[in-house]
Amino acid sequence: MKTRLGLGSAAALNRGTAFSRFENIAIYDADNTPEPDALKHLATQLADHKELGGVIGTFRTVNRNRNLLTRMINIEGLSYQWIIQAGRWVLMRVCSLPGTNLMIRRTLLESLGGWDESALTEDADLSIQIYQAGYQIKYVPYAITWEQEPEKLSTWFRQRTRWVRGNNYVLVKHARQLLRIRPRRLGIELLYTMSLYYAFFAAIVLSDVLFILGLLGVLKIVLPGPYNEVWLLAYLLFIGELILALSREKGEDSFVNAIFVLLSYFTYCQLWIPVVFKGFYDDFIRKKARTWEKTKRFKIES
Repeated sequence: MKTRLGLGSAAALNRGTAFSRFENIAIYDADNTPEPDALKHLATQLADHKELGGVIGTFRTVNRNRNLLTRMINIEGLSYQWIIQAGRWVLMRVCSLPGTNLMIRRTLLESLGGWDESALTEDADLSIQIYQAGYQIKYVPYAITWEQEPEKLSTWFRQRTRWVRGNNYVLVKHARQLLRIRPRRLGIELLYTMSLYYAFFAAIVLSDVLFILGLLGVLKIVLPGPYNEVWLLAYLLFIGELILALSREKGEDSFVNAIFVLLSYFTYCQLWIPVVFKGFYDDFIRKKARTWEKTKRFKIES
């Protein structure tokens, strides 16, 4: 694998890998503090299961109680990991690499040519390549690391926009190949995963439009039916899913977090509308060059 002189996370990973000596490579962001047994759990899974190309653990938010934004990010992160990552692994044996708390086989990484330095989300790109090579990625929830999350909305917005643009690149790069993966359901699931930002964007926007038009009396359903009850049940299902996911972590299914879950649909979820729009606009309309922008970190008081 060649070392390159590019900028960004992927370039740093490629340079670091060139200096590594062992058969398995673990990745942690600089702000992470893994628990003492995290590496052991990841390495054990790779040693025991040859069909695995990589394994991932759980990332927790170390500054989750700092402000309203970090509380919402904490709920988002845990919900994503227990609903999307754990759920897909149990049902379909599918997971996606995160940017941290993961381990991958060195021989596989080298055979794939390392990380794509043109990708802003090199983890998503590598995930697809691992499945295309015939390997799996497993979620190991008890391998835990603690990481910083943005405490300012402006920092969060830039980070999330980078994620959306990174997935745009991966979609364009791999969409056709994903439809050729066998079994076909695997390719469809990976394609859906890479399109998740747009699926969520469409659902939120449609829900908002219908809700506002209904309040204004512009939209009326002439057919009889318990439509208000259906909307309420859908909202309760959203709440129930998140609280159930939070219950998987000790102390997270608290009354305070339940209140934040109730508010999240009308606040935090809505923030994704401008994020996804900007990512789409920058890539497909403005055609702005993709450049790596480091997420601002800060000192954690002990």
